[in-house]
Amino acid sequence: MRGQVGALIGRLHAMAAADPARVAVLGPGLRLGFGALMARVEAQAARLARRGIAPGQTVGITIREDAAHLIACLALLRLGCRQVTLASHDPPAMRAGIAARLGLAVVLGEDCAAALPGHPFLPWEGEAPPESEAPAGGEGVVMLTSSGTTGRPKLIGFGEAALLAQAGHRAGRGQVMHRPVGMEHNNGKRFALSVLANGGAWLLPAASREGGMAEACRRYGVDLLAIAPHQAEALLATAGAGAWPARTRIDLTGAPPGERLIERLQARLTPAVHLRYGATEVGTIAEAGPEDHAADPGGTGRLLPGVAVRVLGAGGRPLPAGEIGILHLRAPGMAQGYLDDAEASGRAFRDGWFVPGDMGRLDAAGRLMVAGRADEMMMLGSVNVFPAEIEAAAAGFPGLGECAAFALRSKALGEIPMLAAVPAPGAALDGAALLAHCRALLGLRAPRRVLVLERLPRNAAGKVLRRDLAALAAAR
Repeated sequence: MRGQVGALIGRLHAMAAADPARVAVLGPGLRLGFGALMARVEAQAARLARRGIAPGQTVGITIREDAAHLIACLALLRLGCRQVTLASHDPPAMRAGIAARLGLAVVLGEDCAAALPGHPFLPWEGEAPPESEAPAGGEGVVMLTSSGTTGRPKLIGFGEAALLAQAGHRAGRGQVMHRPVGMEHNNGKRFALSVLANGGAWLLPAASREGGMAEACRRYGVDLLAIAPHQAEALLATAGAGAWPARTRIDLTGAPPGERLIERLQARLTPAVHLRYGATEVGTIAEAGPEDHAADPGGTGRLLPGVAVRVLGAGGRPLPAGEIGILHLRAPGMAQGYLDDAEASGRAFRDGWFVPGDMGRLDAAGRLMVAGRADEMMMLGSVNVFPAEIEAAAAGFPGLGECAAFALRSKALGEIPMLAAVPAPGAALDGAALLAHCRALLGLRAPRRVLVLERLPRNAAGKVLRRDLAALAAAR
């Protein structure tokens, strides 16, 4: 290689040289060792360089096929470029806005539908012949997006060293890892890169589409399946008892689990269920395993190595163990701010800490419990109510599949607690009885109404859209 490469690409090349046959990517009709993967990356980097892409430029990627997207991502890192996913499922106006803010040099896409007015377009070619070596431009950067309260996405940059630091939390978790989320999503891309950084084999998301998650885990020998709670609910609805491969552990991530989800997964599929908590800006910071679920039901788990958390109350006062306050997080490889958004950066990044807007507590044993978003906490008169406590009270009610608590604003009372409930598949749910059940457990903090719905509105990451629920309740 000519020139200096970044930390992540350097590690992948080292693994390819040490054990080229070690499986890196596999899936339906595909099995690539590290040697073959990095040979493809080198060939694509040389092709892109020959077509004018240079170190330091910013390139947009619109490639739906996951293996191709991965190779494009690594090739751009190899060239020392900054890259951003312009997801094919995003509205054209959003893609164009991100492209303009980053000053894209070119859009790399599968077809002309990916092109954006005012930006050069380069079609992706799936196979590239070996060419002369591409110049290496140092450390590449992956830009991730995060939703903003104004509808304008936040842009967060991670260099290769930061990506490697965040990948450390998956070291030693097994060889074959699967997350049924594609590379066009933040969590899908970061997951794939972290698996490879640890020398693991990334199972393509397409594997789950062939016969479901349980079959994919069994067929490919998956050691770790990472899924969001709504995907876990779908898994429970389709995977029969005794059908789960014993070697596969389940990581729940992306949103809080509710409705005794962990307990139901352990009873139906495997005791090896882990809960992970984090944020785009800091990666994963805490994990709860089977022993933690037993000792601290509803807890978020123990802090990962290198992570620090402080809990602050009014006026920035540090709170003692067990008291709920605003969480401040610090973790290896964390972001330092948002691109072109000084106001949002000032709110979220303070004195080297990231403030996600979550409220929680640390107990005397160092276990973390996240109570919920500070902006989701309901103020019913002078009573503080967290969605999580309502959802926990509803958990296990006969006929309940999933639920989400939210607030309906009232001039007289402040924020009125409400509960949206979805029946379990094939079950009948008595909303009035569920409401009475919650009132018996929570008293004043109980929901005032239960809305029985066919499904909960979610964003692409699987998080419940509580504002949409509030709008729906107000219209009824």
